[in-house]
Amino acid sequence: MKINKSSENKGGFGFHPLTSWCSNIGDALAVMCRPGNAGSFTASDHLAALTASFAQIPAPWRGDVLVSIDGAGASHDVLDHLNGLNTAPAHGRRGRRVEYSIGWPVDDRTTSGIEQLRERDWGVALDTDGEVDPAAQVVELTAILRHGPDGDRLASWPADLRVIARRVPRPAGKQTKLGEDPDWEYGAFVTNTPGGQLQWLDARHRTQAHVEDRLKQFKACGARNLPSIDYDRNAAWLQLAALATSLTAWLRHLALDGQLAKSSTKTLRFRILSAPARLITHARRKILKIPPGWQWAPDLATAWQRLQALHPN
Repeated sequence: MKINKSSENKGGFGFHPLTSWCSNIGDALAVMCRPGNAGSFTASDHLAALTASFAQIPAPWRGDVLVSIDGAGASHDVLDHLNGLNTAPAHGRRGRRVEYSIGWPVDDRTTSGIEQLRERDWGVALDTDGEVDPAAQVVELTAILRHGPDGDRLASWPADLRVIARRVPRPAGKQTKLGEDPDWEYGAFVTNTPGGQLQWLDARHRTQAHVEDRLKQFKACGARNLPSIDYDRNAAWLQLAALATSLTAWLRHLALDGQLAKSSTKTLRFRILSAPARLITHARRKILKIPPGWQWAPDLATAWQRLQALHPN
């Protein structure tokens, strides 16, 4: 489960949506239309999106969930709420495991922990395919921030919270802000996953980039241009765009193969949804008639057969 905000419509129309997506499939779990002045760090909105998202997941699949949020979710209320949902530490297999991977600010506290590191403390990073990323390095800051010379700087946060930092070389010619390292760019995230290699946890967190792809498909299905200055109409429009995004996501998952299963909404619309085909009924059967010259006729026929197999009647 991944939660992110969409700032595409913040200007002009005055609304600032918050969205939640199921990373496995790519369908929308929750879409909230908010006022344009709604804050990115508003914990109550994140909690409402989390509650709606969990309600959308069928009960048998709520026992092991990873929640990923960008840096706007790094608040006490959100982390405390997720910890309350995570009953696995107390009840073992009878409990529900809810883990999180949330962006963390590289503020004075985080920077102070980074400054106490030795060069050999940094380890190599992996990309999302599991290959070594020679340009990036990762390290865990939890022990330094908990037991460093400045005392426990995470005392008000959950006891199982882990802080992991990542650095990459600063691009040549890129100017630094006051107080920034001229050689490295830093990022950080927090998680409550008790084990796992740092490299794996870091690569897992960076699948948050999938959310950007979900938002791209969401905007391609109509969310880019809200139709009105009326709040309720725009809220309904966003729900319709989310429904269209979910339907195309399940179409890719259930009926398509190869590149089409990973294609953008624009490609899907051109190759499949706009096909010059006709749906007819003969002998109480639904038949899809596809012109033989259509380049993607085999893909469309296969998709139709698979969907028909799900509901043969």
